[in-house]
Amino acid sequence: MTLCHRIIKQTMCYDIKVLHETALKRARRKHDPDLMQAIEKELKFFKDAEYHHVSGYAHPNIPIYTSDNPYNPKLQTWGLIPFWIKDEASANSIKNKTLNARVESIFEKPSFRESARNRRCLVYVDGFYEHHHFIGKAYPYFIHNENEASMCIAGLWDEWINKESGEIYRGFSLVTTSGKGIMKQIHNNPKLPEARMPLILDTFEEEDWLYNTNEINKLKDFINSKKNTKLKAHTVLPLRGKNSIGNIPESSDGFQYPELLSSLEFDF
Repeated sequence: MTLCHRIIKQTMCYDIKVLHETALKRARRKHDPDLMQAIEKELKFFKDAEYHHVSGYAHPNIPIYTSDNPYNPKLQTWGLIPFWIKDEASANSIKNKTLNARVESIFEKPSFRESARNRRCLVYVDGFYEHHHFIGKAYPYFIHNENEASMCIAGLWDEWINKESGEIYRGFSLVTTSGKGIMKQIHNNPKLPEARMPLILDTFEEEDWLYNTNEINKLKDFINSKKNTKLKAHTVLPLRGKNSIGNIPESSDGFQYPELLSSLEFDF
């Protein structure tokens, strides 16, 4: 049993799909050919290794947008290490626990509160994967925008300096909120008190997330007033284990499990 399989019983184990063109969506809004040329050169590694499916527990490097670089995505590692962590052992331990940040507590949790105030980011993805539990088994779903467009997930980031090597580690967390719509039905982990899902931002909400730093009450009002994002979902082949097909384009293709056909009627 892998680390991810052990942890999935206790918390969300996010898996996402993020392709090269999706990651560059916000950058292209600037209509700046020189900027795009520089970005394409800097992100060549990601273009060659884009993710049709990747687990956060693999700690992949993914392009994110910060208030410092609002239209120039930078590769950062999935798994935030707070700046105050003292040693490498503690750093390696905590980044498995900071793949997600619950939006309800980001201003109180020591791992996230400084980032929540001053270091927020945007992460563009094609969709995400989540498991549905049914008669003792977990079935993976691919969840995406109803209109097939990419989605922007709210995130937090931080920078940690390894005092032993001097290396700078830049990592991020995806912010989650209570499950809404079809996610209330899909994410039914019996070990959790409620369904969860990423905090998905509409285009006009992205700037509020990036720039309303230190305005905690305003941000809380913004989160509480958010409307549901219309999502679609379908089951896919196993994401892990011997039957997983790995990081290939078919990872998000639909696959039907006969035992589920009559058990779920999602309102799309």
